[in-house]
Amino acid sequence: MIFVTVGNGKFESLVKHLDHLKETNQIKDKIIIQIGHGNFEPKHCEFFKFAPNLTNYYNKADVVIGHGGPGTVFEVLRLKKKLIALANTNRTDPRHQVEFLSAISKETNSLIYCDDLSKLKHKIKEARLKTFSTYQKPECQMHNLIHSFLKKKPKKNQK
Repeated sequence: MIFVTVGNGKFESLVKHLDHLKETNQIKDKIIIQIGHGNFEPKHCEFFKFAPNLTNYYNKADVVIGHGGPGTVFEVLRLKKKLIALANTNRTDPRHQVEFLSAISKETNSLIYCDDLSKLKHKIKEARLKTFSTYQKPECQMHNLIHSFLKKKPKKNQK
């Protein structure tokens, strides 16, 4: 089963594309799509708008396809699921998810970044064959940055 999540917004182009792939029998798997606030309702895939928790859907899926929101990406990576992530460039900031997915896909082999919807069918086949690595969260270095910043701060009215 392929589970697709678009998060809180809508990702009409992704939902329509998957519905078309299912309709034309290019994907034979069962597809369940969380469409969020989207208006397009798939005719060939199961769908729902929202659920209190998506963990059961993630766990049942062979492959998860998701928008590039960091919350969704890290949630799926923590569950060690095969993830194909696409940037939803129709959001308020069209570059945000592109920059995030581009950076994380260079950092880890834990997901597949699909930068073009026309490549999605191929990326699904790739995900089935690929051995994904387990995502290792980088160690937080924020305390070092704060310490360094505070050491450089000039003192007031020194004479």
